[in-house]
Amino acid sequence: MAEARAGYAIVRDKDGTTLMLTPAAEVEKLRELSDLALGLATLQRVLARPSEQRATALYGAFAWASVLSEADQRQFAEELADALLVASSGASLEPVRELVRDWITTAEAWADPETRDALLADEDKPLSSAAL
Repeated sequence: MAEARAGYAIVRDKDGTTLMLTPAAEVEKLRELSDLALGLATLQRVLARPSEQRATALYGAFAWASVLSEADQRQFAEELADALLVASSGASLEPVRELVRDWITTAEAWADPETRDALLADEDKPLSSAAL
């Protein structure tokens, strides 16, 4: 059991089946990493298509990213790839989770027409309802 707690231990059942004992947290991390990597691969395949051929459903787990601009979608994919490489080297997944949460917040802002209009407004134009 000490080996399993320290990383993993291999055991063989009476019928010859090989089993691996490992902490559940490690398995959960690997599953989450795998899910995120699959999401990234799906996103990259979508981005390889012309924009007029990108149905929201094709984005899979990252369907929310479809409301982002082309440049933002590519930026998200690049940042996610970098974060996953770091996380796969043994680092925490929390920075990856935070990155995805931040991009979801950005997508929500772009999906709301009023917020999008405000974000696209001329920066030199004075705000119409700014409270001081």
